[in-house]
Amino acid sequence: MSGRVVHLSLPDDLAAEISAAVGRGEYASETDAVLGAVEEWRAQRQADAIGVEELRRLIQEGVESGPGRFETFEDIRAEARRRFHGA
Repeated sequence: MSGRVVHLSLPDDLAAEISAAVGRGEYASETDAVLGAVEEWRAQRQADAIGVEELRRLIQEGVESGPGRFETFEDIRAEARRRFHGA
């Protein structure tokens, strides 16, 4: 992995949680754990940036596009299974 090196000092409780997550096998290393947290933070910031007005616009666009091709949630799940299993 290439990139800029950033040195962090974490409170003891956060550092302990990261170490414990690595110890449980949730992450390969403490670096991976921190990278995962930063990626989640970035995704949340991007989601927040969309804003309420953009969400309203997208909802309206969906409504105006007409009825969906699935009648029930089970139909959606069946389609997801079909796509996942390549049927």
